[in-house]
Amino acid sequence: MAIGEGQMDADAGGPQEDVEAKFGWRYTFAKVMQDTTARWGLYVITVVLLISAYTVVDSNLSRITFGALSDFTFAETLPIFEHPERIPPPGQGEENVPPAFHADGSLSNPLGTDPSGRDYFTRIVYGAQVSVSVGIASTLIGFVGGTLIGAVSGYYGGRVDDVLMRMVETVYAIPPLILIIVFTVFVSGGTPDITYAIIGVGITFIPVFARIIRSEVLSVREMDYIEAAKASGVKNRNIILRHVIPNSFAPVLVYATLQIGVTILIVAGLSFLGYGAQPPTPDWGQMLNVSHGYMHSNVWLSIWPGLAILITIMGFNLFGDGLQDALDPRIDD
Repeated sequence: MAIGEGQMDADAGGPQEDVEAKFGWRYTFAKVMQDTTARWGLYVITVVLLISAYTVVDSNLSRITFGALSDFTFAETLPIFEHPERIPPPGQGEENVPPAFHADGSLSNPLGTDPSGRDYFTRIVYGAQVSVSVGIASTLIGFVGGTLIGAVSGYYGGRVDDVLMRMVETVYAIPPLILIIVFTVFVSGGTPDITYAIIGVGITFIPVFARIIRSEVLSVREMDYIEAAKASGVKNRNIILRHVIPNSFAPVLVYATLQIGVTILIVAGLSFLGYGAQPPTPDWGQMLNVSHGYMHSNVWLSIWPGLAILITIMGFNLFGDGLQDALDPRIDD
């Protein structure tokens, strides 16, 4: 009898441990890292986030970070020690200096200088902080707002669902760029600012997130554990927050990861049009706006911020694709 019980426990324990091993962030992360493209995307994201986190700190700390360069003669002239918004006094900043690999370039300005004589490498580095911050912030606004609206709409159904989804569809019917520009100009009182652009972009993302989470909630709300929670007297608010949203989370998380790259591109476009970051903020889109007038005399002014945007978006897209495969239960190991 003891042997039989032991055998039953072993049989019951084996599959249970196997099922448990296939869930959780460790399993998801391990599966993502098995994908080569997702792994490279994560590497790119990590580098960009580290650069962004570094630039948040006062630029004087860069002397500690890059202290190993002190053995080289050009170390103290590297532009990483300068603030990105510093405009050299007249006569000290040479305008439109070419990159270091150019015949007239130098290591003191590895990517050259902009029309105001400011080092371009420094501004590209500090631009990562602005672009990544607005990308994450805008996506987070759409993610939180859309998840709450979609979860409530799908869980309650009926009149609540009709009202919330009609509101969502009204916002969804307006062209995103027009909605963002109108919102930015109206709220800011005619003075565009990056903060209003972030909020405007986040609002345009709410309908998409709401529709995704609603479609998941419509199936989750019929599960037995939801019915058991209702029968136990658990409040609807707690059911939505503790059971419905967590079990409808996977597709929204994947979309949010992919949407960060899209957000960076949209905000860069707004800055290019003059409705995002304003000078002298080192934003990649705003840098493209300044550089388009120098396409013939100094094409590098457009190439560097364009490459920064391209690489960053590519990193988030590659990682998002790998995360989607890792969270898809239809894909076997």
